Amino acid sequence: MSGALNEDPTWYSNESQIVTSAEVTLSSSPSSSLCAPYYDITAPLRPCTLDDIEHDTNAFDSYSPELSVIFSATEFSNVNELTNALLRQKGKSTRKAPQKSYKVKLDSKTVLYKKQRRLQYNKHSFDLTRIRNKLSFDLFQDIPNFNSLKTEFVQLTIDGEDKGLYTKVESYDKEYLINRGYNKDDNLYKAQYFWFYKHPSLVLNEDGNPIDKVSFEKIIEPQRGKSQTKLLAMLNAIEDEERDIDSIITQYFNRDNYLTWLAVNIIMGNVDTTSQNFFLLNPIYSDTFYFLPWDYDDAWGWNEQLNQFNTPYYADWELGIARYWDSPLHRRFLSKKVNRDALDNMIDTIRNNYLTDARVNEKVATYKPLVQPFIVNAPDKDYLPYGENGAPSEADWNNECDVLVNALSKNITNYNAEKGKPMPFWQSFEYKNGVMRLIWDSSIDLEGEIVTYSVKLGNDKNLTAPLLVDEIDLEISDEKISVTSYGEVSYKYTPTVPFVSGQKLYLKVTSKDTSNNTQIAFDKVEDENIDNQFYHGLYEIVIP
Repeated sequence: MSGALNEDPTWYSNESQIVTSAEVTLSSSPSSSLCAPYYDITAPLRPCTLDDIEHDTNAFDSYSPELSVIFSATEFSNVNELTNALLRQKGKSTRKAPQKSYKVKLDSKTVLYKKQRRLQYNKHSFDLTRIRNKLSFDLFQDIPNFNSLKTEFVQLTIDGEDKGLYTKVESYDKEYLINRGYNKDDNLYKAQYFWFYKHPSLVLNEDGNPIDKVSFEKIIEPQRGKSQTKLLAMLNAIEDEERDIDSIITQYFNRDNYLTWLAVNIIMGNVDTTSQNFFLLNPIYSDTFYFLPWDYDDAWGWNEQLNQFNTPYYADWELGIARYWDSPLHRRFLSKKVNRDALDNMIDTIRNNYLTDARVNEKVATYKPLVQPFIVNAPDKDYLPYGENGAPSEADWNNECDVLVNALSKNITNYNAEKGKPMPFWQSFEYKNGVMRLIWDSSIDLEGEIVTYSVKLGNDKNLTAPLLVDEIDLEISDEKISVTSYGEVSYKYTPTVPFVSGQKLYLKVTSKDTSNNTQIAFDKVEDENIDNQFYHGLYEIVIP
């Protein structure tokens, strides 16, 4: 399989627009799974408990308690009431939320729930509507060159306690491949912190497997497949600046699938997709890597729910193609105007034919009567996010559902507003012998215009009384300025009074092209004293 990525629509045809039920019951016998108690992971191992699972707050450590449980669900009876599954917690940042998400893995490889063995129950604790993820994947089903996942609303009960409404999302696993007619040994990868560059942790042995499996999986986690050699070959090609990027796309990606993934993220406003929240499918007999969608509960204007943040959660550059600029794959591809034009065309095609206002409103109208009973009743009504005192009203929820459709046009407007601006960059510093070097990467202007810089350095985050203000034109010789062959700019600054160890300073460099379009840096500082107060483009310096 190296051509278009299409699905058999009948895989979704039997989805029912109802709320199903699932029940997890603990066995009366002690768990055979052993772990340390959550409150002292250095203590001796003993049978894991549900409390251990509920307090598993770090997705990246080695502490992963699980329990053998009795699982049953709508269309999946357990007449013998015997343990038939394993239960553990799932998610990353959501583990800090009071309502948890869970994984259920059936013991049997043949007796499955709707042809699925690994069942994922997502709470979507930070989504007031509780429908953003299901809405996204239901809409994906009709988009060409793209795969979706089965989803359903579920009322989950664990050990007799009603946990409220969940969205069960199909897992990317062996069954996912089999159910779509793919090879069960195709490579499937989950991006964890994956920027499409050859990270030092991505080193293989002669068998094509990671030398350091733990470090490798912190970058990208293989879900299926037996060798990672094609992954490393793809990364080597991206790093080869002598090769034309379009030839790399032709060999290692499907252009329409890639453009569709980019376009969908821009239309839906799924910003956090630069290094995570996507999967890659690499068929075993092909070099091609296909982008697969994952986790859209932070899309659809999530950041503007009930004015939850004191300052914009996203910088303006994150709303355009600049969000992908730090990845070599995306940067090289989007540097070409012909590819940016192709992305614009794909955005128009998908918006006008698949992600239409009518389709969105139709889906939302279907979901609302299913979700509303959970919004007004415990336990979910007590944990809805972003209202006053943690309790948004039913009217708040209803309004948020109804305005989801407005997010699409707004996202495209924001995307278009970023066109023509220089690209963002990283800032850093050096301080030796009383002399400071303020350092930043050159800001690239895709239209080839000359870029100048303004530099501010101060003692406070608002730069109200800056120690330094200067305008930099690299075309004009200045003994304070030096530029390396790879475009790193260094500005020499000697303070009148030497800085002291531990002193904090704040740097903000702004680039500007000849059309007066401006851009800030990638860097961001969050105020430690004011919740949800962000300073975009600001870099914090701590004097060594």
